[in-house]
Amino acid sequence: MLCKQKFLYALIVTTGYWSLVTGHPVYASELATVRAQIRQVEAQQRQLDAQVQQSDATVDRTRRDLVRIATRVDGIEAERATIQNNIAELDVRREALTQSIAENRVRISEAAAAILMMAMAPVTATDDAREYILSTILLAGIADSFDAEMRRAAEQARELERVQQQRRAEQARLDRTAARYAAQRAELDRLLRTRTAQNERLRAQQNEMQRTLRGLSARARNLSELTVGISGAAVSVDSSFATRRLRPPVSGRLVMRYGERSALGITSTGWRVRTRASALVTAPADGRVEFADSFRGYGRVLIIAHKNSYYSVLTGMATTDVMIGQDVLAGEPIGRMPEGQAEMYLEMRRGNRTIDPARIFTEPR
Repeated sequence: MLCKQKFLYALIVTTGYWSLVTGHPVYASELATVRAQIRQVEAQQRQLDAQVQQSDATVDRTRRDLVRIATRVDGIEAERATIQNNIAELDVRREALTQSIAENRVRISEAAAAILMMAMAPVTATDDAREYILSTILLAGIADSFDAEMRRAAEQARELERVQQQRRAEQARLDRTAARYAAQRAELDRLLRTRTAQNERLRAQQNEMQRTLRGLSARARNLSELTVGISGAAVSVDSSFATRRLRPPVSGRLVMRYGERSALGITSTGWRVRTRASALVTAPADGRVEFADSFRGYGRVLIIAHKNSYYSVLTGMATTDVMIGQDVLAGEPIGRMPEGQAEMYLEMRRGNRTIDPARIFTEPR
């Protein structure tokens, strides 16, 4: 190619050639201008290539930062949720102790009143031996009961003080995490805004794809039809996915496993995970977002394409922070669960078949 360019330049210098653009001959006097324009265009192209590479590097850095911050935020949220549960349990224990102490006071008062009454009207052995013996036995029983109630009251008071101290300690722990959580959450939100701005070039493409996918979701009767409609039935020859089990996309408690039957007798083809309020949802593995929209009462639904024809289906989210066509890294934040009690349905598919998530993920916690 270089030799050909040199030959053309030599031809221009010696004889001139006919311009295909202007229809006029180009002579040696114009060669310097032409070559200068070529060098200028090449320099601009190199500059554009460098800007594209820098932009791609910036996007990659943002995504890696999001994975790192999302891990921290999820950890702090889990820690705060544990502390809040501890405080709630201590509050229940404190309320039970307070009520028990109040009831104990009544019993102590009744025992004290009985002792006082008998002390004001003592029965002596000379009056009636039988009444004297019964009164002595009764008084001894009341005194024993009084002593037991007093000991119980003292122990309950000590227990209440321990509970209150533990609660103050847990509240202090919660307060200490507040500033750290606020800083990490602010950084996460900043990175999400940055990612949104960087994905601006996808927006026009997303709008077109969104119209097509909404037509598909309107025709699909269930998640299975929707996923197959997006992914197709063809699968790659290579069926490998991960060399080790991955972290699930959300923290919580597994309430229904793959293959279990619901109360209505429906066999589950995925996992149901009960999550904490507003729990952070992250990408289960590297992939590309193929669907991000609401679907038939499932809340916000995400379908992500992974390598070797694997697809993950995540439902029940309140918000999603990704766009159709966007590439995501494993652990990158993609959405949030609703406030209050929330439940995610997680399904893994390959072609027309569902796959037990336990083969791919560790159990949520």
